[in-house]
Amino acid sequence: MPDTLRLSPFDLFIDPLLNLQDARLRALLAYWTEKRAGRAMPSRADVSPGEIVSHLPTVFLIDVMAPAVQPAHFQVRLMGTALNDLFAADYTGRTLEQGMTAQAGQMMAKVLGIVCQLHRPLRLHGAMPIKSGKESVEVESIILPLSASGRTVEMAMGEVVKRASA
Repeated sequence: MPDTLRLSPFDLFIDPLLNLQDARLRALLAYWTEKRAGRAMPSRADVSPGEIVSHLPTVFLIDVMAPAVQPAHFQVRLMGTALNDLFAADYTGRTLEQGMTAQAGQMMAKVLGIVCQLHRPLRLHGAMPIKSGKESVEVESIILPLSASGRTVEMAMGEVVKRASA
């Protein structure tokens, strides 16, 4: 099995091995690991915005509604200001179905569904299409599950960073 899986037709890849290149993403993963304190995943209550201030512009929170398989099951609770700039929109309060193209929403729902099913973080990297008709942007991202019950994922926290041009 390859180290990464391509999210066809996009030039985005899933990396379950978490081979994070960006130091900010490694720091957020370390924070998440510390907060889970031996549990499968931390809860949203364990995460304090004051402890991750430098990440806030590029952080997102997504509410997960069972069964977590369709774009309508994922609603953006928070998008950092740098992400609003990157995507040229604020998707706060919208589901993936409302905020993205059908193809992009389905792709993100699949990725979030994997995080929900496995109860573990995933790394995304590659060229992310920002808006139809516009160029893609090279990004690296991590998606981290959060759960109050410890049994089901109720929220996903993540961070998206632009990668330096080659």
